Amino acid sequence: MKSFGSVLAFTRERNAALLKAYREQVDAASFVRLNEIGEKIVNSPSPRFWVSEERAAAVVSAIMRGKPVLETMRPTKREMFEEIHRRVVALKEQHPDWHLCQLVFKVVNSPAPKFYMEVSSALERLFKIRNGWYDNGKGNYSF
Repeated sequence: MKSFGSVLAFTRERNAALLKAYREQVDAASFVRLNEIGEKIVNSPSPRFWVSEERAAAVVSAIMRGKPVLETMRPTKREMFEEIHRRVVALKEQHPDWHLCQLVFKVVNSPAPKFYMEVSSALERLFKIRNGWYDNGKGNYSF
């Protein structure tokens, strides 16, 4: 688990993807209901899985060793790691000589079927983007 206040290496990329999904959903909506838009955003395709390769490799490795790592996770995170694990196993069949880190890297950086995020988390991030929380004077986000 990351420590409080730490910033992930892909934060800007994730925020840009969220903002793009938000704009697409708002443009497509005849009437904007924030919770409905949020639900559509988190269930829309994402350019990648929003987890570090290191964390994903640790979780997938634990799953493969039969450790109960998924039991304490929130449902969205559990679903994401189950999908990553499923893809790693499938990719391992195609590339049996690849190491786990190579398999996980390929999977995590491939398109994901959704954002694997709670609606409240997505909306909170969007509000933070809008209010300049991520900017530190250098950002270029706009609604």
